[in-house]
Amino acid sequence: QVMAKEADRLNRVVSELLELVKPAHLTLQAVNLNDIITHSLNLVSQDAQSREIQLRFTANETLKRIQADPDRLTQVLLNLYLNAIHAIGRQGTITVEAKESGTDRVIITVTDSGKGIAPDQLEAIFTPYFTTKADGTGLGLAVVQNIIEQHGGAIKVKSIEGKGAVFTIWLPVIARQQD
Repeated sequence: QVMAKEADRLNRVVSELLELVKPAHLTLQAVNLNDIITHSLNLVSQDAQSREIQLRFTANETLKRIQADPDRLTQVLLNLYLNAIHAIGRQGTITVEAKESGTDRVIITVTDSGKGIAPDQLEAIFTPYFTTKADGTGLGLAVVQNIIEQHGGAIKVKSIEGKGAVFTIWLPVIARQQD
């Protein structure tokens, strides 16, 4: 069992490293962000429920469809949710919001009620191999940033230690794939 767990961990490290070094080509299509957010939240709902973590999202029916890779956006959101679940531990809330910013951008925010991020760690959080988890690779948020930047977007984080974190993603409505 220990060997199987370590093999899985090693496989994850290699996959994330390959993703970072040679990112996959995006398969852009018109996507409904409400659907992507709902789907990705459903994927973590059992884990969240078992830890008494509430997942909050109200679909924004006026939100424009955007050009994006739905699988990569799901990967980004899953990573953020799983980090939030880890930061919360038990009993808390993860809130996701999506809205338009002007005519050419959308904003997605993922807010958690976890332990927050220390100020000295905030600067390094998207740096490859930086981790605060004993079993972490330090590649997850670097991959997240890479995928968002491939879409022509940006990601930022704000946090007050002990009060949770807010990850904000800006994406263009029409993606201009970046290499």
